[in-house]
Amino acid sequence: MAQAADHQLLSGVVRGLQASSARNRHGQTWEEWLEAAVEARSSGAARDPGRHELSTLRAFLGECGAGDMGSDVLRKDRKRRKAMDFLKETLDKEGHVGAEGVPSAARLMRLLELTRAHPNFGLFFGRAGLGAEGWMKPRAKSAPEILKAEDVLLAVDCEMVSTDTEEDALARVCVCNARGELLLDRLVQPHGRVTDARTSITGIEAKDLATVDYKREDAQADLLGLIHPLSVVVGHTLHKDLHVLRLDVPIVLDISLLYGVEGQPKRRPSLAHLVQHILGQEDFRAGGVHDCAQDVLVTMQLALQRLKGPRSKEVPAVVWVPPPLLNDSDLQARTLYLHRIPRRAEAFSAVAKLFTSLPSARVECIQMVLPEGQAGQASSLQGARAVFSSADAAEATFLALIAESVEVDKVQRPQKMVRIHFEDRDALICVRPCLGGVGKACLASAAVSNGKRRSDPEASDVAPKSKAKAARVAKGWPGWRRAAEEALRDSGGSARWKDLLEAMVARRREQVGGRPGEAEESRQVLELRALAALPEDRLSRLHESFAVLWEHGEESKV
Repeated sequence: MAQAADHQLLSGVVRGLQASSARNRHGQTWEEWLEAAVEARSSGAARDPGRHELSTLRAFLGECGAGDMGSDVLRKDRKRRKAMDFLKETLDKEGHVGAEGVPSAARLMRLLELTRAHPNFGLFFGRAGLGAEGWMKPRAKSAPEILKAEDVLLAVDCEMVSTDTEEDALARVCVCNARGELLLDRLVQPHGRVTDARTSITGIEAKDLATVDYKREDAQADLLGLIHPLSVVVGHTLHKDLHVLRLDVPIVLDISLLYGVEGQPKRRPSLAHLVQHILGQEDFRAGGVHDCAQDVLVTMQLALQRLKGPRSKEVPAVVWVPPPLLNDSDLQARTLYLHRIPRRAEAFSAVAKLFTSLPSARVECIQMVLPEGQAGQASSLQGARAVFSSADAAEATFLALIAESVEVDKVQRPQKMVRIHFEDRDALICVRPCLGGVGKACLASAAVSNGKRRSDPEASDVAPKSKAKAARVAKGWPGWRRAAEEALRDSGGSARWKDLLEAMVARRREQVGGRPGEAEESRQVLELRALAALPEDRLSRLHESFAVLWEHGEESKV
């Protein structure tokens, strides 16, 4: 059991290093180190750290950082465990079971365990404070008796701005306790010159920070005066707040890991969506601007909501909430997200040319961003958000992009592999809608892209790695392959493609033991999976027939 937990923790740490293209002391990334490793040659050189043995992960981490990062991470985790055990003993000894504002120790410890057991815990918290300067941690105080019931839970929330030295620099910090008392609310002087105050999100303007003399070091000192080593620090995507604060705390409760979105098991719900659905506050962030003080208070309310219930009732690992309702006025509905973009000076120009080459693309702005979880880290890749005039314009642009392949991402959103051009080379990037669906027409985008690519000699050179990945995605689901075989057999191979997809979806829903969350997914997503599972010869005939009709404006007849 302990070995499995260590494996999950270290695989998360390696995933973080992999995402940031970090290198070991020999200048090798995880992928480069694997290529040279004996075990890689015998295991197909799998890039996913979770598919490698614990010994392999420890061997790589042993060459990272100033010492042995793997041993440091595991040693740190043992201290977390010891702190949690001491917390439980202290709460039981002091009679804090069921006290007002603090739930029973058993329920609290269960949720702390669920946070630690989450697959992303190692990615988010595994390396906190290791080998980095300026990080602080709580110091033990005179005796555990000073740990009062109302101060066991402390929620933290921060607002960040961009500066010329930090992508995410601390600009405001708020802390509250379980009784809803705001203990700290201060603007913070960011490190460096503010280049983007993100006013539309943070509500902070650069002029608000011009006269502030309260620095991050002051915020650290105030927080350390509030946080005991046995305090439970609560937050939503808490790792981001602790990173900008440079705080290393042993016991954390991240509510983003304790709630999930129905039908999208790998997606974490936003704070606004949780507040609207769990707390029933429909007007939360009605203006779209974050209020740090309001955010920290509702974060604590959400944590207490998870901790409610009779002592005999089992605490669920995840509380599922329905996906947020979509509408055309939603900013996300008119946004395309691009990722795996090489981090180069001319990247913005290359992305802009991708859209300006399409006459119908009505893009309003393009913003380059670092991928989630990589803020403040060295990375060779970056992302971008392209915002369009309407949701229809975003959908039309997504469909018009010529793709090397069409896939679904890890939360089953349609995604295209698209080529962008630099002066010295080309690069394949991923483009997807920010929301789950872009209409049923996305099912045909693979056919359109393949039909157009055959007449475009410059786009015919598909990267072998992309081909292999697309093949794995299309053929990787046994249940869908079986549904495709049965539907093709019953139709005699002559059914219209739309009828064929509907038959496959119907058969898949009759099968026992589908993929987790699949029953709640939309028909568009299920039909996209069905399309991906069809045999290649069938797909090629569909591509050809669709491309001919598309050229004559008769796509509705397919």
